[in-house]
Order: sequence, then C-alpha cells, then structure tokens
Amino acid sequence: MKISYITITARLDFPYLGRPELHNFEPTMETFKQQTFRDFEWIIVDALYDQRRDYFKNKNLPFQVKHVPAKPNLWIEKGWPGISTQYNKGIIYADGELLFISADGYMVPPNFMENLWNRYRQGYFPFAWYVIDWSFTKPIQKYLDVLRFDTLLKRETSPNALESKQLPPCFPYNFLGYTGQNTQLEHRYTHAFKENNQAPYPYPAPWTWFFSCSSVSLEAMLKINGFDQKFDGDRSLMDCDVGSRLDLLGYTVRFYVFRDIYFVRAAVVPNIWNPNFKNISIKCNYALIEHSRITAQPRANVTILSDSNIQWIKKVWCQKACGSRDFCKVNHPWQYPFEHKAGYGHNSSKRWFNFWLKHQTLINLTEEREKRLNGDPKYQEGTFTEAI
Repeated sequence: MKISYITITARLDFPYLGRPELHNFEPTMETFKQQTFRDFEWIIVDALYDQRRDYFKNKNLPFQVKHVPAKPNLWIEKGWPGISTQYNKGIIYADGELLFISADGYMVPPNFMENLWNRYRQGYFPFAWYVIDWSFTKPIQKYLDVLRFDTLLKRETSPNALESKQLPPCFPYNFLGYTGQNTQLEHRYTHAFKENNQAPYPYPAPWTWFFSCSSVSLEAMLKINGFDQKFDGDRSLMDCDVGSRLDLLGYTVRFYVFRDIYFVRAAVVPNIWNPNFKNISIKCNYALIEHSRITAQPRANVTILSDSNIQWIKKVWCQKACGSRDFCKVNHPWQYPFEHKAGYGHNSSKRWFNFWLKHQTLINLTEEREKRLNGDPKYQEGTFTEAI
C-alpha cells in the first residue's frame, strides 16, 4: 500500500452541498472514486461509529476502506474531544508508506493521490492547501448551515487581476458538477499566494503549518510515536505539535506546499461537531508544545508530566517566557497560568484538569501496529474492510 488517507470524525450526518443524498462521508467518497491513482486506502476513525457501522458495506468501491470505531477513547466517552487518540488509532490501522492526515468533509480533484505520491517520491512531505466556497450557503436547521463548495478559484484572465495581486490565485476546477463564486483561501496559505497570482511553487512550509491537511511518512510518524495524547480533552494544536516534533528530528526540510495538491472544504460550519461534546478547554496546549521543544523531546506518549513539570510550565513558561502571557492574564484568566480552573464563569472547573493529570497515557504505536498486523483481536472488533 502506498498511501493511507486517515480521516477522523465526530460530525453528525446531514445533507452536504445542498443535496439530500450526500451525507458525512459521501463528498469525499465520490471524489475518491474518480482518482487516477488507486493504490491508497481510506481509514476513518469515527466517534459515531455505532450509528454508521454498516455504511460502507456493499459499496463496491475501487479502493480499500477501514471504518474504525473511535472508542475505546477515554475522552470521547467522557464527552470531550479525543483527537490525538483518534489519529493514533488511524496510524495503528495504516498500511501505507505515506500518511495523509485529514479531518472530514473534503473533496479532492481526480489527480490528488497521484500528485501526492509523485511529490513524496521526489522527497517531499506535501501539505495540501484548501479553500472554502461560501457561494451556496442555505440553512437546514437553526444551528447547521449547508455550505456547498465546488468550483473554486475561477479562472481570471483580466490583466488587472495580476496587478492587484488578488486572492485567491487563478486555479480552475470542477467537483461534482457544482460551481462557486465566493471562495476563501485558508489563512495559512495566503502567505504562499500573496506575492503573485501565478504563485511560484514549490513553497516551503514551516512546522506550524502541519495540521489536518498534511502528509508524512509512516516511518517518520512512528519515530515521533504519533500524536501526543496529552493534548486530548481539548481540540487545538495537537497537529502543530506533530509538526514541531518532526521539526526536532529535521524533517521540516521536506515540508512543502505545491500548486497541484489542494482540496475543497465540503462540510458545514467547521465548528459543528457532535453537540454532546463539551466545549471547554482543560489546559493550554500551546504550553505543551513549548515544553516539548525546550526539553528537545521528539517522541510523544513516552513520559508523564510530573508535578514539577507542571510547576515549571506555570511559573517559567506561562508567567515569564510566553509571548501571550499578558493577553491571557486579561482575556483568559480562567486558564492562566496553564490550567483551566473555577471561579471565572465559562463553566470552569479544575476537576477536569485534575482528571487529565491522572489520565496521561503511555503508548508505543510501533508495538500496537505489530499487534494489529499479528491479528490481535482488539484490533479486529468493529472494523470493516472492502476492496476490489
């Protein structure tokens, strides 16, 4: 297997793109059917697996699917996001040489996998850039909007377009027969596009750009031991932490953005997940990244933060070194320094921070993959694989 495309989801089913027949997995699945390069698998680690366990049966897809339950997952079972644990389960099930990390609800062009693999063979870990098209918004429930994203980046032939350096750059496409007029480039990639509408490529990417549209070799991911599960309970920065750890091992020379590797966000309002999830932070994940960088620790999930580590983060990093400390003092006092605590509203409670301290996990992804490959029953239950 050459590519493992890993998707995590905790999103409810409802129509995408304004079409009643398109639900959570379908925009991605339909564009995967059109791929010119078929040596890939799609791994979906699903927090709502029990509701969709039979979704992929009898689909007769021209690629392999592994639909995996997110549970057991301590944080999801408690009603918090457990994203790092979800991604790590996807890595355990991965058989591809190259991993592509993704959230749900994206559509890809027909040559996406082919371009990804070709750039990887040239020595790169390509990051995909993406846009959102807001042209077809239409409410279906009072808290959900359908966002139909299809033809993004219309071709612009006016000479004034180059002179004004408009964003986004000229780049035509068509997915599923829809066209769009009002596109928005994801903010990181404005840096790659802003100087010229013809956008010189390749464009090197910093480690802070490693988030849910990035690729990395399975070998490199196992060297850093996957996503740090200390980030679970909150839903931020766990992917940038992966970029940081890869940077510590010297892999950032391979991080690149290319013109021909992109996709389109086909989801609803991005922040709508499972409405049962709590929306409160437990701790500052940025501090966790900096602690790993300062201690030069590229491997995740191999140590437990001790009380002395926590005190160092609070007293040295948060109160003296962090560039956001003054902002946090004023605007986030319930989360300064480092821990989320009671007394400020925001449904604050230190008990969840204490719970997090007691439930730090140690894992070895290489060993867990070997268990799966050797037929350990705990990695067979609840999975479904189909390939032609």
